[in-house]
Order: sequence, then structure tokens, then C-alpha cells
Amino acid sequence: MNARILAGALLKMVFGPSAKRRYRVPLTAHQQWMVSLDAVLAERMWGHSHLMLYPLKRINSTNCRVSLQQSWDITSPESLHSTLHWLASEGHRRQMASVIGHPPVAWDFGRYVTVTRLAFGAGYIDEAGAWQLLANAVAPVAQTYSSWQAFAHDFVTARELWMRNAGNEWSGSHEGTVQAVHRLLDPTNTSSPWQQIPWETIYHSDHMPA
Repeated sequence: MNARILAGALLKMVFGPSAKRRYRVPLTAHQQWMVSLDAVLAERMWGHSHLMLYPLKRINSTNCRVSLQQSWDITSPESLHSTLHWLASEGHRRQMASVIGHPPVAWDFGRYVTVTRLAFGAGYIDEAGAWQLLANAVAPVAQTYSSWQAFAHDFVTARELWMRNAGNEWSGSHEGTVQAVHRLLDPTNTSSPWQQIPWETIYHSDHMPA
């Protein structure tokens, strides 16, 4: 990214249109639960949003596209769907299962939700398509875990294992992930989506939060 594009992206992160104003329709409880599967990585992203489909507080398609390209080599709807198919059908969980003792579903599907939200922000998929994709994450995750704590534990364990082969560019980043999880699980943190949307929400009938 050249300096001019970078400067523009940074300005949008601070002064861009409000995502909350553009997407005024509130999410249902189930929708908020689905986007909260992305909470660990979202918590680490500057200008992130929780409990919204759009991943940032400010509209910034450039930032979303750059994140997808740099982290996932996603540059089009075609490469997006290829990556999401891999995460949903295989991911890293198969090869990690022999080390951890079970497949860390949270690691693959937490990232699956991250990629889907960023793809919506980048304009690679529309809102209806995003929700259709996110719905694919519900059954694998809800049937594997019984709490945000269990989900987070598997996510962190798998990420630490992945870090061993990730290269020096990720050096030192794991501590930030651990701290993000601690903030999300802190019962006194009223801004945490995990404190606002209980894990059990997904097992009950959908509704509009009060």
C-alpha cells in the first residue's frame, strides 16, 4: 500500500462514516452471538466493533481489503469463498487434534467469522450473504462448547500451537491475544460482548435484545 492510500485509510479509521449510523437495524440475539465468535481477534483490532456485522466502527473498505489480503491472501469473492470453505471443512483443526487431544473447532471458526465480517466490510459479499455464511458456524461451535470460557480456551491453545510455525513476524503477539481474552471474560467488563450475550443465547429462541 502506498503512502497516499495508507494516509487515506488512517483518516477513514478516525473520521470515516459511522458504521452504526449506516447499519441502523439492530441485530437479533442469535446474530449478536454469531458475530461474537470473532470477539478475540476483533478485540485486538484498532477501531473494531463488537455486536455488529460491520467489523469496524467507521466505514473503511480499504482497511478490510488490506487485512484480508495481508493475512489471508484474499483479493476477490472467489478467493474468499475458497478460504471459507477450507476453514469450515478442514482448517488447522485436523492436524492440531493429535497434539491438543481434540480438534480445536474454535480456532478455525473464530477466524471464519473474522474473515466473513471483513469480507462484508470489504464489499466482497452483501449483508444477506454474510449472514448465510455466518450461519454455517453455529452448529459446529454450539455443539462443541458449552461456554465462552471453553471456546476461548481452545482458541488460545490452538493459536499458541499455530504461533510455533507462524514465523518471526508474529513474535510477541500471543500475549496480546491472552490479554484480549481476559478482558472479554472479565465479568466486570460491561463492554465485552461475551458479558452482554450469554453463551446459552444460541440454544434458545431468537429475539430482539431489550
